[in-house]
Amino acid sequence: MRVFFHPEFPNDVRRFEADYDQVSNGLAARFRQEVDEAVDAIKSAPSEAGHFLNMRSSAVTELRRRNLRAFPFFVLYGVVDDRVLFGAVIPSRSDPLTWLARLRTH
Repeated sequence: MRVFFHPEFPNDVRRFEADYDQVSNGLAARFRQEVDEAVDAIKSAPSEAGHFLNMRSSAVTELRRRNLRAFPFFVLYGVVDDRVLFGAVIPSRSDPLTWLARLRTH
């Protein structure tokens, strides 16, 4: 399995981690740990680690989301053949469809 990260993926993590750091260093560390655990789970079993991304009335099987356990975020990723592309860390309240342009360019 080949793993790729969108160039903005690390920036997403750092931005939300910094937001939590304003509240508590421990909370920021827990957020980062959950993101790392989600990434590891996806790398281990990409087609089983997340849910299909629903686009209104249908599911797109190449795109998935892995929800974080204790934080209102998910990891958006794509699976095609032997490749996994980590696209974004997204607040759960966001519309994931607005983030798809990132995955389309890669």
